[in-house]
Amino acid sequence: MAPAQKLHLDRAARNAGEAFAFDEPDTTPAASRSYGSSLVWLGMAAVAVVGLSLVF
Repeated sequence: MAPAQKLHLDRAARNAGEAFAFDEPDTTPAASRSYGSSLVWLGMAAVAVVGLSLVF
């Protein structure tokens, strides 16, 4: 296949949302787990539990 035709087909596939139609490596970095956000969620849960225990 000619390079220009392959480029056109790859671009058309990308515009159509067909990610499987072209072979590019997934360059999305893996999300690293941070303890800061986990502590925030745990703190919010603790506040919710204390608040519910005071209400009921």
